[in-house]
Amino acid sequence: MKCSTASVLAAVAVLGSMLLTNDARGDELLDASRARWAAANISDYELRYQKVCECHRDAPSDTIITVNGGEIVDVRYDRQDYLNEVPVPPEKYDWFRTVDDLFSLVAGALDREAVVRVSYEPDLGYPTRIYIDYVQDLVGEEVELEVLELREAD
Repeated sequence: MKCSTASVLAAVAVLGSMLLTNDARGDELLDASRARWAAANISDYELRYQKVCECHRDAPSDTIITVNGGEIVDVRYDRQDYLNEVPVPPEKYDWFRTVDDLFSLVAGALDREAVVRVSYEPDLGYPTRIYIDYVQDLVGEEVELEVLELREAD
């Protein structure tokens, strides 16, 4: 059975999230998801995600990013074994990503022909799970993160 691009994109919208690799559909799904995010017109939100790395694979802390007007205005860490959230100094905010930055991360990896697997939120389009392996024969340069929550600011 032959599927058109429109039917693939419609299936993504219905099913919610879809994993992809760096084939031709990767760019199409990225573009469609970016368009849903842009149409939602959300510039003030709080994003909670976990970035997995070898340093804390079993218990990564949640990273909470507050975005106003598309710019990061607050970053803090939250872990179950912490009594309080730990603030990140503003001079380190450029280490963290907004939703638009997550789209750019995926686009850049697709351009570099890395192994890319992404799930997108079905209504708003933002990435909910990202796995990127830039060099398959190298261990430790992978990027893996999961968006746990996106909450629009009041």
